[in-house]
Amino acid sequence: AVVSTQSTGEHLNISKCYRVTSAAFAGLNECHGSLSRPLSHLETFIANWCRNLNGEWTVSLSHCPLRSISLAGTWYTNDETINDIVTFFSNLECININKCYKISDEGVRRFVFCKNLRILKISGCFKIGDKSVGAVLEECSRTLRQVAMDDCRSISRRLLDKISERGLLLLEAKRENADEMWDSSDRYMKQGFLF
Repeated sequence: AVVSTQSTGEHLNISKCYRVTSAAFAGLNECHGSLSRPLSHLETFIANWCRNLNGEWTVSLSHCPLRSISLAGTWYTNDETINDIVTFFSNLECININKCYKISDEGVRRFVFCKNLRILKISGCFKIGDKSVGAVLEECSRTLRQVAMDDCRSISRRLLDKISERGLLLLEAKRENADEMWDSSDRYMKQGFLF
């Protein structure tokens, strides 16, 4: 695990740490008790391909001012996890849930409550359809700038055209190692979370 402090806050990248579980984050809070909250300035949490990470991490990190979360390819990320993310991290600007196959329209629809959402990455989430994505586009139209949704089998061409007409950047995640490129780039951590 890598924790670094930059001018925009703290960033934690535990991508491909296959043995990390949500219990590790609960343990952090128990070790420090009420003396201090570890990671209390954490703004970016990247846990791509952490196969054993379930949604309980959201409770352990609920005290963090997270603005950017990447959970691509995490097996246990589901609609309940998305509900917790939206509940605990109200200032969320960037979310990557590419290839989180347990997420459905119900989970994505919760992002309408993220009034600062700028980047939405849902590529490979085949249970997601036009209604939930359309709702997020409408509710977050003031802030949403980039959307990635390759291989979302239930998204219609009509919705893709609507997104394009709005001038939103449709990101293509089909490139090899697209999520790793997202991890290694610090550009998205800076103002605007641009890729």
